[in-house]
Amino acid sequence: MPDFIDSVKGFLRSTAKLKLDAEQKGDTRAEGAYSDRMEWLEAVIGEIEHYRRITKPIPAAYGDLSDLPPELVKELTGTKVDDLEQQLFTIIKTGGDEVDLDAILIELFRRFQVVQTRKFLQNKLWRMAQKEIVFSVAGRKGVYTAQKPSDSWGSPPPAPVTFGAGAPTKSGFADDLDEDIPF
Repeated sequence: MPDFIDSVKGFLRSTAKLKLDAEQKGDTRAEGAYSDRMEWLEAVIGEIEHYRRITKPIPAAYGDLSDLPPELVKELTGTKVDDLEQQLFTIIKTGGDEVDLDAILIELFRRFQVVQTRKFLQNKLWRMAQKEIVFSVAGRKGVYTAQKPSDSWGSPPPAPVTFGAGAPTKSGFADDLDEDIPF
């Protein structure tokens, strides 16, 4: 989904070109009008960015701390910034909707020249998922995402459980209930 600020910035660039054309033609009236519009557009962009920044929800876990200055990170209590966690979060965040363990191993080497064993990385990602820094994708082993999964209200119920090859499926408790409820 495109960001509306990008559209406004594009309009601002177009207005700047029109102002330059008016300036070259010597049309001071048009040049002044374009200058005013550019000033208003810059104010709109600044205000939207300001409100987005101050109304951003506070996450349960701190997540990516790379944008913070070192002096602020020192002041935080209980936050131990682990380089590997930061690298894994970066890979998963920039990897799209879902990233599997193989892709994480490859990108960890390509971007940061770090080689890890699969087992160590699985354990690390599991701990990160417990802290809600990253999230496991339901039903897919070794696949992670940086976006918190939505509630399961609209999702279908889980598949029936089977035990052993050819075993009958175990249906839920609700199938044993009488369908004719008197109330």
